[in-house]
Amino acid sequence: MCRLYFIFLFLLACETIFGKISRRLPADGPLYKEKPPWLKICKRNDPNLATCLNEMFVEMFPELAKGIPEVNISPFEPLYLDTVSVSKGAGPITLAGSFINLTVVGPSNATPTFTNLDIANKRMHSGIFLPLLDIKARYNLKGNILVLPLVGHGSCDLKLYKVDTKVHSDLSFPKIDGREILQIDHMRVNFKVGSMRVHLRNLFNGNEVLGQTLNNFLNQNSNDIITDLSESIGRSLGEILKELMNEIFSKIPTDLWLRVDDEINENEKKQESFEKTNS
Repeated sequence: MCRLYFIFLFLLACETIFGKISRRLPADGPLYKEKPPWLKICKRNDPNLATCLNEMFVEMFPELAKGIPEVNISPFEPLYLDTVSVSKGAGPITLAGSFINLTVVGPSNATPTFTNLDIANKRMHSGIFLPLLDIKARYNLKGNILVLPLVGHGSCDLKLYKVDTKVHSDLSFPKIDGREILQIDHMRVNFKVGSMRVHLRNLFNGNEVLGQTLNNFLNQNSNDIITDLSESIGRSLGEILKELMNEIFSKIPTDLWLRVDDEINENEKKQESFEKTNS
């Protein structure tokens, strides 16, 4: 889930600040026919299902970070985005323009903090913590940030520290080739950011004095800026996270990871025991 989450999660960064996203997607991949060694099995009626699922996501991270070519899941570290379009026309912050060729480093260090799955009501509530999201991109922006104008195009560095997210998902369980998968239909994301550092180069046609003034202002008022953008950031995060999670779980049928008791055969029980002993 992670790539998914993470993933997720903040791409946040630039999309965060700003809106509509376009990213490179891998081709459709086949369904897993058998449980891969890194996938933990959880039971639907387990009273400790939340703990099991959270452990499952933690164990998935290393594999997802590397990518899984046999089912066309590409590595998520670094994460590449083609375009983040910026459009905010009212309030203390008004911006128009775009970020392109974004590279996001940090999702692989994300930690799932909790996972609550309500199968009957088809809902999931989960959390993830990212120590740092480091984003590099090209930008072309025009507008106002609080009391200062912003005009420029060039390269951009953005760092988000201590990103703590809460994700609320509405689910369905469709079938592909006769096998059930988990699908995210809608996602809402709330988040807190400990701090932000940003550096926009070539502001005001290369005027270094004005550019440094604006960059200093952005960093000194980062909490206010994030607060003003939180609603649009949450929407953007929800869309990208939903896409990432569906990309993963569309290839891992629930019969491989979310079982009822009689679906777990003796061979898999032995495999689970072996993996725990050698982990």
